[in-house]
Amino acid sequence: MNDRDTLVEQAPIQDRDLLQRLSLYFDAVDYRLRQGEGWLIFNASGRRSGRIAGFIQHRLSEHKPPVSYFLMPWRDFALSAYVTEVGLPSLAGDISRDPRAQAEFDLAARVTSSTWTRMLSTDLLVVIGCKPAHRHEAALLDRTLETRHSQKLATILMTPDMPGQLQAELETVDPEHRYWNSIFGRMYESGLVAI
Repeated sequence: MNDRDTLVEQAPIQDRDLLQRLSLYFDAVDYRLRQGEGWLIFNASGRRSGRIAGFIQHRLSEHKPPVSYFLMPWRDFALSAYVTEVGLPSLAGDISRDPRAQAEFDLAARVTSSTWTRMLSTDLLVVIGCKPAHRHEAALLDRTLETRHSQKLATILMTPDMPGQLQAELETVDPEHRYWNSIFGRMYESGLVAI
């Protein structure tokens, strides 16, 4: 028995089916990535999301030749969204007179640019704990998925919410109801869905 079978067998019964389905996905990961196929996994909070993320990382780390991937916790995504969408634009005009502020601004811009480049260029982006609480988070998530989808790059999006909860949260930060249809539609069109 290999490690992946052990991981599946040790998982709670609710996760075994998902981990078996993920195992099939990773058995053909080269093909799946060429097709840009990803996953949208609902109801993945706490220990469950850690178990799923660990399984994904284990399967990717054992793949030969290596697959480029980026596991990104939602906290890091949300921070990057704030800096990119709110922080840097609000400071852009005020820092030119202060060399120290300019240096800190430039550093923040380089870090967020590096993160954004990594999100858009890796073969597989895995976002863990997706829970948009602000419009700028939903906007960056939508742009990220749009760009990755147009380049046929696979994304695995895990959220602690059920579909109706995620839709309600997105509609709270987006009264025009653009982001739910866009995000869910893209993920549904380009991948598998699990609850």
